Amino acid sequence: MNKAHRIDNYKFSDVDRLLFDANVWLYLLPAPSSSAHYATRLYSAAFKLMKEAGSNILINSMVLSEYLNRYCRIEWSALHRKTYPQFKDFRQSTAFASVGQNAAAYGKIILKNSTKVDDGFAGVDCLSMLGVFESGGADFNDAMISDLCSRNGWLLVTHDGDFTEGGINIVTGNNRLIAACSAPLV
Repeated sequence: MNKAHRIDNYKFSDVDRLLFDANVWLYLLPAPSSSAHYATRLYSAAFKLMKEAGSNILINSMVLSEYLNRYCRIEWSALHRKTYPQFKDFRQSTAFASVGQNAAAYGKIILKNSTKVDDGFAGVDCLSMLGVFESGGADFNDAMISDLCSRNGWLLVTHDGDFTEGGINIVTGNNRLIAACSAPLV
């Protein structure tokens, strides 16, 4: 079971190595059509504290890819889905240009505020992860993120309630995730 820490009580320091999940980046750098969310304020305040403390914020290609793809899909779903029922058609349209530019600009901000890390895919037990995936136990990307944090002793900053298993430390504002990670084992 993971151990979840409340993000609004966590004391960040310069020794913290924090891997942000894509959903946290989406709260920090939201698509314009996203609705305001309490988590935006919560993670923005924590981000400021992390920067002040000198914490090391990490990014890998998978998380950046998830952020960019989700950002564009939020915009497509909210503003362009009627005109372009298929996302691929939207992505290849002139309407995508401003969405793609905004997503790329935010991607550059993420890279500016993070340290790029490799995910060590060659050393991952993919067969085990595929077994968990096929049983519905975890999203493959989530399993990769959990494994990466476990192998490197990194803290995961996420709002994803699915991160209950893996034996890692999590910093979150998701009350359900905190409760699930502190539930007694049966």
